[in-house]
Amino acid sequence: MIKLEEAFGVSKNPVQSYIERINVDGLFQEALRTDKQVIVYGSSKQGKTALVEKHAPYKNNIVIRCTPSSGIIDIYRAILREHGIEIVSKKENTQTSEGSLQTGIKFKAILPFFGGTEANTSAQVKQSSSETNKRRSIEFNLELPQDISELLKKLDSKKLIVLENFHYLTYELQRKLSFDLRTFQELGIRFIILGVWREKNRLTQFNGDLLDRIEEVPVEPWERSDFEKIIIKGSNALNIQFSEPVINKIIENAFDSIGVVQELLKLTCKHAGVKETQPSKCNIDQVTLVDQAIIEKVEDYSSRHVRSLESIAEGRRANKPREGYTPLYLPYYLVRAFLAFNFDEVVKGIRRELLESTIRSMHHRGDDLRPGDMSNLLHNFAELQSEKSIVPPIFDYDQSTKTMRVVDSTFYFFLRNADRENIAENLINPLDARDTD
Repeated sequence: MIKLEEAFGVSKNPVQSYIERINVDGLFQEALRTDKQVIVYGSSKQGKTALVEKHAPYKNNIVIRCTPSSGIIDIYRAILREHGIEIVSKKENTQTSEGSLQTGIKFKAILPFFGGTEANTSAQVKQSSSETNKRRSIEFNLELPQDISELLKKLDSKKLIVLENFHYLTYELQRKLSFDLRTFQELGIRFIILGVWREKNRLTQFNGDLLDRIEEVPVEPWERSDFEKIIIKGSNALNIQFSEPVINKIIENAFDSIGVVQELLKLTCKHAGVKETQPSKCNIDQVTLVDQAIIEKVEDYSSRHVRSLESIAEGRRANKPREGYTPLYLPYYLVRAFLAFNFDEVVKGIRRELLESTIRSMHHRGDDLRPGDMSNLLHNFAELQSEKSIVPPIFDYDQSTKTMRVVDSTFYFFLRNADRENIAENLINPLDARDTD
């Protein structure tokens, strides 16, 4: 007996309707057989976690979930901790040759089966003089990938290190890690990076030396045939059958999002009274059941996406503008522009030139809008979404192609079904809000 949620829907646990795609699962399995770092990327809710969990189970590996506040030491400390290595730090004052005091951080790394080892920020290995505990004193720096690698090699760890939500990290930290990944690869420490973006070569933009040291696995696009296989597999598990019109309605309204397909399948079953495997074949042929599922998901997604758009439009208003000066309020106009764009344009991605000209045409100070103002907005847009707690992010600006893309696959479903004009009208105009201050 299989529960509905075990067959269809978005879940942290694998669902029965999971299918393997040769161009995705096959590529990922081939990447695992190499000695390279593996990058899995695509929009949110498009199957990245499910793919990795299927072929490199989390329980067998090390999983680190990045956050916007994560630093390089936080990540490396977490990796060591998950390997059972305890890191104890303390401040230590040392006297230099000139007689001044210098304060540094000294670490004690306690390795399983190896006892304690002393470490500080210089990179030198010493043999402990103690004959009673026969420990080695290893000096290492928590920010250096070579030192981290040496500690892991002492455990002879074969586990893969999975970095989830890599896109939450600042661009500066992503750049730093792109250089560290090369060192880890050369020393035999393997990573799987999961990130929400849609363009190839995100990390090689930071470090060209990664070109032959990584394997990239995009989880998109999803083909109609993929969705049909998922529907058949899940239906067999529940002993149900969807009619062709019902299947067409679900796929056409999902806008190539596996997350939306799974949720519409689950809700359609729920409205049909299917909660688990049926004792006899159950036919689901009423398209109105899909209509009910769509209405329910639009409500679910709208509450989040409208709130997110309102938060973005609000921008950063910590500092009160100086008297006699009207700010540009660019985040507000960017949201207005996206709500005005043709749906097909949004799907393809909005080039900077089109975005800038559209904002300029509706802006209260259009003639004053400089390219530098747009660069500042777009290059810091990921940080703005993070500050507004928009998780996962809705938009991603690719600086190499100068294109703003939607990276939350549910946003397309929301955008197609929502009253965009009404949403735009209900955004708080910062100019009106300023007049009331």
